[in-house]
Amino acid sequence: MKLNPAAGYKMRQVMSITILWIIIGVLVELFYAVSFNPVTRQFFLYFTFGDNALQHLMITAIGPLAGGILAGSFIVFYQREKLKGKTYGRKILIHSFLYSIFVSVCILIVGTLGAIFDKSDADFWQKFDTAVFNLRVFRLLITWYFIVIGTIFLLDVSEKYGRGTLKKLLLGKYHVPRQEDRIFMFLDLKSSTTIAEKIGDVEYFLMLKHFFRLATEPVLSCNGEIYQYVGDEIIISWERKEGLKNANCLKCFMLIREAVEKDSGYFMDHFKTVPDFKAAIHAGVVTTGEIGIIKKEIVYSGDILNTTARIMSLCNQYAASLLISEIIYSELKDTEGYKFTYLDSPELRGKTIKMSVYSVARYL
Repeated sequence: MKLNPAAGYKMRQVMSITILWIIIGVLVELFYAVSFNPVTRQFFLYFTFGDNALQHLMITAIGPLAGGILAGSFIVFYQREKLKGKTYGRKILIHSFLYSIFVSVCILIVGTLGAIFDKSDADFWQKFDTAVFNLRVFRLLITWYFIVIGTIFLLDVSEKYGRGTLKKLLLGKYHVPRQEDRIFMFLDLKSSTTIAEKIGDVEYFLMLKHFFRLATEPVLSCNGEIYQYVGDEIIISWERKEGLKNANCLKCFMLIREAVEKDSGYFMDHFKTVPDFKAAIHAGVVTTGEIGIIKKEIVYSGDILNTTARIMSLCNQYAASLLISEIIYSELKDTEGYKFTYLDSPELRGKTIKMSVYSVARYL
C-alpha cells in the first residue's frame, strides 16, 4: 500500500534518525574503545563484544538500529504531536522519562547479544551482568541521553524552518544567491477583520492556528513548501517542475478546501464560523539567498511575488476563490478535472504589461 506524502515524509524522518543514530553509535563505540597502556605508553583498541572490532560494532549497532526504528517512530508519529503546545521544560521531562525506558530496552538487547557472543567460560548470567552493569554502560546512558535530546531539538528546529530549509541552511546551499524557477501560491483568509471582530482576537488566533494546521498536510501531500506565514496569509512554493507535476499547485488549494469543509463541524463548535479563503498562483524566476545575522532565513526575491500578490487582490473583484496567471494556465490548461475561465487582462498595480488571469474550479 502506497503511503500518502505526509506519512512518507514522517517515515523519511524516522529513517534519517535511524541512520544518524547508527553512524553516531559506531563513532561513539570507536571513541570509547580507545584505551591507553601506561606500561608500554601506547594506545590500543579494546572491544567488549565478539572476537573482533567488526563483531563488536555490529552487535552495538543493533541498539541504535532498534532505538531508531522504535523510538524514532514513536517520537515522529505520536509523541511530538501530543506534546505540541507544551512548554519546552515539560517536553524535556517527558522525553527524558521515555528515553530511560527505550534505552534500557536497547541496553538489554545489546547486553543479551553480547553475552551470547562472549566466548569466555563464565555462565550466561555472569556474562550478562558484566555486559550490562558496568561503567561503560553508564557512560553510554549519559552520551545517548544528549544524542536523543539533540535529535528532538533538531526535529523542532527543522519544523520551525520548514521542510528541507534547515538542511539547505546547514549545507550552505544559498550562501551565495542563486536564481530559481518557482511557483508561488498566496493563500489568504476572506473577511478576516470581520471574523476577528465577531469572535475576538484570541479566538481568531486559535482559529487561524487550526486552519494552518489543517493546511499543512495538503501542502506536504502536494510536495509544496510553506515559505512564510504573513498574518492570516500562507505563502506556499514549489520548484516549477514539482508544482506542475500532477497539477500539484492547483491540487493543493483544492485539498485545503476539502480539509476545511471536512472539519467544518469543529470550526462551528469552537469559533461559530467556517473560514473561507482565496488564492492566486503565478510562476517565474526569483533570486534565492540566505539573509540575516542573528536570525537566518532563506528568502525569495523578485517581481513574481509582487505580481502574485496583485493577482490575489483581484479575487474579490472577480468573485473568484482561485485565480491563476496566464503562465500557469498555459502549462495546465489541458489538465483533466479542472475548469478554467478567462476573466480579463487587467493592468496590475505597478506593472506596465497587462497579464491575463483565469479562475479555476474543480469539476464535480
